[in-house]
Amino acid sequence: MKRIIVCILAALCALSMNAQNSEQIISKIEKAYTSSKTVQDKFSEVFTPADKSLKQKMRDGRFEFKPGYFKMDYSNGDIFLIEGTTMTIKNGPASQKFDLTKNLMMKNLSSTLTYVFQSQLTKLATEQNADITATKDGNFYLVTLTAKKKAPRGYSQIVAYYRISDCKLYSLRMDEFTGASTFYSIAK
Repeated sequence: MKRIIVCILAALCALSMNAQNSEQIISKIEKAYTSSKTVQDKFSEVFTPADKSLKQKMRDGRFEFKPGYFKMDYSNGDIFLIEGTTMTIKNGPASQKFDLTKNLMMKNLSSTLTYVFQSQLTKLATEQNADITATKDGNFYLVTLTAKKKAPRGYSQIVAYYRISDCKLYSLRMDEFTGASTFYSIAK
């Protein structure tokens, strides 16, 4: 009986230490963000449709991010732009504008991208109604947000890697409830 109690206490201590370590990592990443800095770099994107028999779409380009502004210039001429409360998506000759105050799906996409770049992970978890964990994984912090309940739209899981050395975003994967997934990796 004593062995069982000791094992249970050891497991509870390990869980408590993991939770504390997770909170410390998230806090470190959030504190490292410098809001006045513009971030520019190359990126690659891989979109995997829900129907795995369909072909993945791979694209690359350059992005620029600063508070209130996020632009992805794809090498094929497509553009993805968030300016304040407006999102513009240009695919070939077609262009769409969205008012983020009126379109919840696009607001969720905008919030996810900007909050991850701004290291506002706790805010993103609250807005997305998700549990958040963080661990060390080699030279990176692995931050995982998992939706608390299934929804018709949105993300079931968001996985971000931040470099331990400077807490800068290295890669991002957004898994949709539909089964589709988008993965971004940043050149640096």
